[in-house]
Amino acid sequence: MAGQIIKVQDHFWRFEEDGVRSFLFEGETRAMLVDTGFGTLPLKKMVTELTDKPVFVVNTHTDGDHTGCNRDFDAVYMHPAEMDYYVRKNPQVYRRESLHAIWEGDIIDLGYWKFEVLLTPGHTPGSIMLLDREKRMLISGDTIQDGNIFMFSDGRNLPAFIATMERMAKMSGEFDTVWPSHSTCPITPAIIPGLLAGAKDLEAGKLTPQEPPWEMPCKLYRCDVAAFCY
Repeated sequence: MAGQIIKVQDHFWRFEEDGVRSFLFEGETRAMLVDTGFGTLPLKKMVTELTDKPVFVVNTHTDGDHTGCNRDFDAVYMHPAEMDYYVRKNPQVYRRESLHAIWEGDIIDLGYWKFEVLLTPGHTPGSIMLLDREKRMLISGDTIQDGNIFMFSDGRNLPAFIATMERMAKMSGEFDTVWPSHSTCPITPAIIPGLLAGAKDLEAGKLTPQEPPWEMPCKLYRCDVAAFCY
C-alpha cells in the first residue's frame, strides 16, 4: 500500500507508506498532519491536494520513519524530550524557527477536531498520543499497536512503557478507536491489557527470545497481542 491515500471520513485521511502511516486532520482554519513518514512520498504535494488550509506537523515521536518530510513544512511540533534526538539525527534539515514544543495537557483545537496531548514515554522519552474525547478516538503513535514495538537503542525504556500502559488501561473507557502508526489500523482499546501483560512478562524474563524478521541488534519477544524488539 505504499503511497496510498485513504479517506477515513470527511476531514480525515491516512497515508500508507511501506509499513508506516501518517494522518491528516482538516480543521476550520488550519490542518494538522500527524507524522511525516520515511520521506519517500511527496507528502507536501499530497496534503495540499486534499486541503487548502495551512498545515502544521505534530510528531508522535522522532524516529526517522515519522519525520522524513518534516523539512517540507514550516511548523513542526513535538514534545521537548524528543528535540535532542531529533536535532542530532537531522542536522542538515533542522531549522530552529520551525520547531515548536508541545506539552502534556495541551489542547490542539481545530474546531471540528479537538485533541488533547498525552505524554506516553517508553518507546521514546517524548512519545505522545492525541486524544479527541468528543470523537472518542486516540492517535497512538508506535506505543499501542499489534505489530513489532521497538524497545532497543536510544531512549527506549521498558519500565516507562509499562507505566504508560497502566495509564492507558485506566483511560481506555474514554475512547473507542485507536489509530496506530504501524500494523493493523484501526484497532480497539481491547489490546491494551495484552500489551501491559506482555511488557510485564518481558520485564520478568517470561517471554522467549526469537530472531527478529530482519537484521537488528535485539531479539524479538512475542506476547499474545504484539511483539517487542528488545
